[in-house]
Amino acid sequence: MIEDDTELTGENEGSKVVIPPPQLITEFDKERRDLALSYTRASRRFGFKMTVVSFFVSIIILLSKITVEIEQTISINVSDNPFIVVGLFFLISFIIITIVELPIAYYTFTRYSRKYGLVTMSTRLWLKRHLKGDLFSILIGIILLEGFYWILRAFPDTWWIIGTIALILVSLILGSLVPILILPRFYKFSALDTTHPELAAEVIQMAKTLGVKTTKVLNWHLGEIATVGNAGLMGFGSTRRIVIADTMLEKYIPEEIKWVLLHEIAHFKHRDLWRQMIISIFTTVFMFFLTHFLFTPIADFLGYPGNITTIGSLPVLGFIFLVINSILFNVPSLAYSRNREAEADSFASSYINNSTIVTSLFMKMADQNLSDIDPPRWEKYFFMSHPPIKERIAASKDL
Repeated sequence: MIEDDTELTGENEGSKVVIPPPQLITEFDKERRDLALSYTRASRRFGFKMTVVSFFVSIIILLSKITVEIEQTISINVSDNPFIVVGLFFLISFIIITIVELPIAYYTFTRYSRKYGLVTMSTRLWLKRHLKGDLFSILIGIILLEGFYWILRAFPDTWWIIGTIALILVSLILGSLVPILILPRFYKFSALDTTHPELAAEVIQMAKTLGVKTTKVLNWHLGEIATVGNAGLMGFGSTRRIVIADTMLEKYIPEEIKWVLLHEIAHFKHRDLWRQMIISIFTTVFMFFLTHFLFTPIADFLGYPGNITTIGSLPVLGFIFLVINSILFNVPSLAYSRNREAEADSFASSYINNSTIVTSLFMKMADQNLSDIDPPRWEKYFFMSHPPIKERIAASKDL
């Protein structure tokens, strides 16, 4: 089924409002392209400025050794118990960062997301969601930091191995719990078969045929806060569910939506999660291993305590992690991700082998999300985990 001729109607002061059903498109919306160009240029400039500011602020924090003073203040005036020191250090740091970050986040929300129509939230709702997110960040962040520094204290010689194992386990646990415990606190979900029974049945059958075990297809009520489109698989095992945003259901024909889900199923079929996990194990072990040997000389050079279990020396750890990731892993990791995304595109197109549908899908997505379809090469190599839209459309036509 390529087109759905059903018309939706609503009441507007006694008269019927006809909502046209989704249709395939063959060209970009010029007005949205102009808006996308303005948005991407403005957001790039702002992103560059914030990167420069963040760099200099980080250097100031690193060289000032203010974190050492915070740790010493807690140890002298409150308690020298390491769990209390780490916990209070995290809370104090989080409060300071939040006070600085909140105005910037609000500016970004009003100046970019809301101005360009990517979100529809009121300021009150945005603030409520932002603060709710901060509460979750405090809860998860303090557990992770306490756990990490406990591992450093308990396993001083092998922490880099134990830490890697713990990080992978935490990632798996969070991946399973996010769809059922965290996302429902921020978004509404409902069973898709109550509004789109035919599509829900087709999606379940498609997933079953391809070996994806799931019984839930959910309508993701994203349109209550945003205009962007999204769909995919969430969770692992018994928590796995397929979600389709209402912003996609309104604008995309069933084949376009199924192509997106086929792309996501491809990652499952290709075991991309496990591939990424194996890569993460090796890169994390390597990064932690280097840090284990580099920490003391770098800390001594910068005038920090040479004991890695000292929370006041956290900026040194962050500096080492950042340098190793930026120099060794960032570009190769993004290149690998783009390759896997291209493979997933190819898989989806092998089932829905219709370049007209794929082209229409990417055109709609680019216009809806104000994406740059042909970004500068440097942006692709240094920042993009997916191939540019222009490349993805061209690849679909070559199949």
